[in-house]
Amino acid sequence: MTRWLSVALAVLGIALAGCGSTQKKGATGGDTLRIPYLADMSVPDPDVFYDVEGNAVILNQYEGLLKYAPDSTKIVGSLARSWSVSPDRLTYTFRLRPDVRFHGGAPLTAQAVKRAFERRLDVDQAPAYMLKPIKSMSTPDRLTFVVKLKSPVNPFEAYMASSWGPKIIGPDAIVTHKGKDFGQTWLRTHGDGTGPYKLTAFDRGRQYTLTRNDEYWGQKANFKRVLIKITPDIGTQRLELQNGDLDAVLHSFPASELASLPSNLKVQRADSFLRLLLYVNTNKPPFDDPAVRAGLRSAFDVDELVRQAYSTTATKSVGAYPEAILPDQPELPYAADPAKASAAAAKAKTKKITFAYTSDESGVQRRAGELLQTRLKPAGFEVTLKEVQLPQVYGYLKNLKSAPDLLLMTNTPDAAHPDTWARILFSSTGGLNFLGYSDNALDKDLDAALDAPPAKATALYQQVGRRLIDSNSLFFLGDVKDVFVLNNDLTGVQHVPAYPWTVAYAPLKRVSG
Repeated sequence: MTRWLSVALAVLGIALAGCGSTQKKGATGGDTLRIPYLADMSVPDPDVFYDVEGNAVILNQYEGLLKYAPDSTKIVGSLARSWSVSPDRLTYTFRLRPDVRFHGGAPLTAQAVKRAFERRLDVDQAPAYMLKPIKSMSTPDRLTFVVKLKSPVNPFEAYMASSWGPKIIGPDAIVTHKGKDFGQTWLRTHGDGTGPYKLTAFDRGRQYTLTRNDEYWGQKANFKRVLIKITPDIGTQRLELQNGDLDAVLHSFPASELASLPSNLKVQRADSFLRLLLYVNTNKPPFDDPAVRAGLRSAFDVDELVRQAYSTTATKSVGAYPEAILPDQPELPYAADPAKASAAAAKAKTKKITFAYTSDESGVQRRAGELLQTRLKPAGFEVTLKEVQLPQVYGYLKNLKSAPDLLLMTNTPDAAHPDTWARILFSSTGGLNFLGYSDNALDKDLDAALDAPPAKATALYQQVGRRLIDSNSLFFLGDVKDVFVLNNDLTGVQHVPAYPWTVAYAPLKRVSG
C-alpha cells in the first residue's frame, strides 16, 4: 500500500506587504465556484486515487456506503440508508437508498455495488486493502447488499467511511467502458458516480470542471459548476483570492497573514488528523543504537518547533495517535535537555547524519528541518539537511543503508480508527513505514487487535503506541489544522477531520451583504 502524501503543504510563513488593504472585487460571483489546486491529482479514478490533493474531486463526485458526519468521527449512512452487523461480526448487511441514479443514468442497485467492490479488487491498487478481508458478497434483493468477512475486522466500517474507502462506480465506467483494464483508461478523464457533482472536463495541468448533478438524491448543490484551476504557486493563489478571482484557498495559505487578511476575506480553522512526523533510520549507525535514539527525545523543543514553524495552525502532539481516534493513550515523553542529548550523542558511532525533509511549496518542512537542525548540532551531530521528493521517499526501503538518518514529513490516517494509522505507519509492512522500522511484537499486537473485542482492541492499540514511543523510531511532533481562507460571501463550509484539505462543495453558497 502506498500513497502520494505531499500533505506537508500545510501552511506558509512568508509576509505580504500591504495585505491589510481592501482588495478589488474580481471574477467571483454568480453560479461558478472557483477553487485552486497546487498540483494535479494523480487520477480521478477512486480505485486508484490515494492522494490528498484531489480528494474533493473524488468525494464530491462519488459516494460510498458510509461516511463521516460533518466535524465528527461518527459514521453515518451515505448510499446505505441503514446497515447491521451480525453478532459474530462477520456479516454486514447494507440496505441501499432507493431512487438513486449514477451520472450515466443507471439506477443504484445491490448488483451495481457488488460490481464496484469487485472492480476495486480487480484493479488491486493501494486502496484495495480495505476489501481484502471479504470472503463473499451477495445481493439477496435489488436494494440489499451483504458482505461476509473471513474474520472479524474492527475497522471495517471505518474502511467504508474512509475518503479512500470503496466508492460506488457506475456501469457507464466499469461495464460500457471496461476495456481491457477494468475501465481505468476511461476513468482517467471521465466519471460515473452518484454524488452532487459530475466530472465534465479534466484538462490535466490546467483545470478540472465539475457540473451540478440536478438529479442528485440528496441536497442539491448551490453552485452550478466548480472550476478547479491548477495554480502551482501559492503566492499566485493568494493574490488571485485577494483580487476576487478565486472563492477560496483551502490549504497552504501563508500563516503569517491570517491575522491581517483583507476585509473581503475570512479564515476558518478545523481539526484535522494531519501530523508532523520525524522518522528515524534504525537500520544503520548512529541510530541503530537505542541509547543514541533515546537522546533525540532530549534534543528537541517541540513547543518551540510548532510555534515557530506553524504559528497558529498546528498544536503540539500529545500521543502516538490523533487524539480523536484513541482515548487515554500514552503521553509523549519529549522534553528538551541539552545535557542528556549530548551524553547520548557521545555514544554514536558516527556524528555525521543526513536529515531529509520532503519538498513542499509552503516551505514549512524546510523551516521545521532547520529548527530541528539547530537543536542537533549542539548535541554533537554534524547535520546535512537536504530536500527530497516523494518518489525518493518511497524508494528508501530498497536500500535502507543509503537512506537518510532522519526524515521529516507529514502524514494522515486512512480513517478515524487507530488501526488505520498504526497499521500503515507502525507495522513492519506498513505502506508509510518509509525507513523500515520492524518490531515483531508490535506486529502481533496489531494483528490481535484487528478482531479483538472492542475493549481489548483499545488496550492493544494503547500498548502498540507505548511500544512505538519507547522505540524512539518515530517522533510525533505536531497536529496540523486545516485552514480555509474564503471570500466573506461564501458560507456553508462542511468539513470532516478524517478528510484532510477537503470540504463538501454542495452546501457552499453565496450570501449577499
